[in-house]
Amino acid sequence: MIRRLLCGLALAACASVAAAGSFPERPVNFVVPYSPGGLTDQLARLYADRLGKLWDQPVVVENRPGAGSSIGASHVARSKADGHTILLGSVGMVTNAMMLPAMPYKTEDLTPLTRLAVAPNVLYVHPSLPVNNVKELVDYAKKNPGGVSFASSGVGSSPHLAAELFAAKTDIDVIQVPYKGTGAAIADFLGGQVNAYFDTMQSMRYAEDGLIRALAVTTTERLKDAPDLPTVEESGVASGVISGSWFGIFIPSEVPAETQQQLQEAFNQIASDPATQEEVAKLGLVPDHQDQEAFQAFIKSETEKWGEVIRTQNIRIQ
Repeated sequence: MIRRLLCGLALAACASVAAAGSFPERPVNFVVPYSPGGLTDQLARLYADRLGKLWDQPVVVENRPGAGSSIGASHVARSKADGHTILLGSVGMVTNAMMLPAMPYKTEDLTPLTRLAVAPNVLYVHPSLPVNNVKELVDYAKKNPGGVSFASSGVGSSPHLAAELFAAKTDIDVIQVPYKGTGAAIADFLGGQVNAYFDTMQSMRYAEDGLIRALAVTTTERLKDAPDLPTVEESGVASGVISGSWFGIFIPSEVPAETQQQLQEAFNQIASDPATQEEVAKLGLVPDHQDQEAFQAFIKSETEKWGEVIRTQNIRIQ
C-alpha cells in the first residue's frame, strides 16, 4: 500500500515537471496587425478563446495596426522565438514588401505556420450607381472615366488590391479611396460617398436590406451560400478576376521545430471542430485550414499573383 502511494506520488511529480516544461508555459500574445472590430480581429478573438481553453493559459489579443499590417508583423518578428507571440496575418504579409519604401522587419524573420480561413470577395455597388450587373458597371465606367470610386480599408488591403485587379483586367479608370479600417470604408460606402466596394459575404446583410447591391463574386464558381450571385467570370467582361481575403498564422522563423509542431496541432484541433467552423462561417468566412507545407505553397502563389498587379498598377504605401 505504502509502495503504491509512493509510486503514485512519484508519477504525479513527474507529470508536474512534464507539464511545467510543456508549451505554452505562460500567457500567449496573439497579435492582430489591424484595428479592432474587423474580420481579422474577430477571427483572432474566436481562436484566442478556444486556444486559451485548450492550453489552460490566457491568450491575449493585441491590436497593432499600421503600415498595411507591417507594424504588428514587425513586433512579432522581433519577439522572442519561443512560440508565445504569434500573428494572424493576411494578404499584406506577402504584398507589403512590394509596396513599402522600407520594411520595418525582414520577411524571412517570419514563417507561415497554418491557414485558418478564406473570404471570397463580393463586388458591391451603391444603389445610386445606375448599374445592375458587372457588364453595366464596366460599360458605365468606360463612358465615365474616373466616375466610379472604390472604397477600401487601406492602401494594399484586400479590397484595394481586388479593385485594382478588377480595373486592370477590365481596362477601366476608377478612383481608389482608401480608409483607415473597414468600419470607416463601409460607413461611407453605405452613405453613398463612394460607389463600389469589394467586401466579404459579411456585407450581404446590407444588400438584403437594399442598402447596397451585390453584383458578383470573385471566385471561379458560384458560392453555395449565394447560388444566385454570378461570378465576375460569367459576366464576360474579363477573365482572371479572382480575389479574396485569407487569414493565416505567422510566427518568428527561429521558433523551435517542436514548438511549431505543437502550435500546428493546436490550431488543427480547433480548426477541425465543427463548432469552430460554424462560428467562422457566421463571420462570413469559409473555414479552410491548411497545414504548414500547403500554406507556404499558397503564400508563394499569392506573392506571384499580387506582385504583377502591384507592378502594373504602380501601387505604393507612402
